[in-house]
Amino acid sequence: MAFFDVPRDEDITPEARQWLDELKRLRGIDTIPRSWMAYAGTPRILEARVTAENRLGKLHGAAAFSGEARWVAFMLVAHARRCDGCFGASRIQLTSLGFDEPALDGFCANPAVLPLPERERAFVKYVLRIATDPSELQPKDFHEMQAQGLSADDVRDIAGFAAWAVMNTIFTTVANTGLQED
Repeated sequence: MAFFDVPRDEDITPEARQWLDELKRLRGIDTIPRSWMAYAGTPRILEARVTAENRLGKLHGAAAFSGEARWVAFMLVAHARRCDGCFGASRIQLTSLGFDEPALDGFCANPAVLPLPERERAFVKYVLRIATDPSELQPKDFHEMQAQGLSADDVRDIAGFAAWAVMNTIFTTVANTGLQED
């Protein structure tokens, strides 16, 4: 028996429904992923996740970095953190943007050769670095980021995106594991 369950629609509280509907609106989707529905019994977690995705993740809509760069960064963080749900979802989005599977495999194998402008490659590089080992950042890294055209606000956005990506991989991995049958 699975530890978590996906509630029936009629069992979802109005507060949880509000946040699930907001997620649908932000993403432009009709169906909520099971990894989100596993948290329908805890509206404060839904609120935190939706708010963080809207404010930090910015996977859809206007942001300082392109959608391609954001999705590539998310895919690489998911790959590094072994979040199968996030990894699969990011690859679906990237293929819809015109990337093929062999190219995505190549990005995972060698993120340094991404077909993105230098500033966008720097975004991906530092999101991945901050998400996987933030304690290794050194003052020289900030000077390198500045030399690559990144402002202090850009670096704060990179940190926010990395934090959102890590948070999302945690919630998704926990939900998907808790939804598995014994």
